[in-house]
Amino acid sequence: MRPNTRPSPMVRKFIRANASADPPRPLLLPSSDNSTENAWPQDPIRDEYCFLYGTLMDPDILSKVLGSSKPLPIMRPARIIGYEIKLWGQYPALLDKPLHPVDGIVCGLLSPTQLDRLAAYETDKYCLRACLINVLNNDSSTEKTIEGVSFMWNGRQDELREGTFDLKQWRKNRQLRELDY
Repeated sequence: MRPNTRPSPMVRKFIRANASADPPRPLLLPSSDNSTENAWPQDPIRDEYCFLYGTLMDPDILSKVLGSSKPLPIMRPARIIGYEIKLWGQYPALLDKPLHPVDGIVCGLLSPTQLDRLAAYETDKYCLRACLINVLNNDSSTEKTIEGVSFMWNGRQDELREGTFDLKQWRKNRQLRELDY
């Protein structure tokens, strides 16, 4: 009888995972300085780019959600094509709509924990989905296109209404609500 030389199912799973793992992505969103302290790690954590729209474009909100005392990840103006915004109460919801653009920001996340914190903030009404993100120049032209993720509406369509989200107006309304306390 020949001994079993086949790797265990767990070892085969790790071999498959490592064989199909994507190589580290190059740094596409340069930091504001060149210090090694702020350089994004390439291994073992793979950087992920997230397209954010709505309240998460507010640096104060994003900082609270990410729960980090470190500086926020680099944020750049961005656009995704093939989507539209509708409103769920005062909050925007991203839906598919061919050839239609949605503006927001792209943010480089440093850890899986940050993505988990964003998902908790978004609730089960939103789900994470892959998308192509156009990183914009100051004149709104596309500098480059990168792969990333965004939070799409995951609720019922009848919960949404037509409308747009205005970050400046949302900030004003938020300040007024805080004054009422």
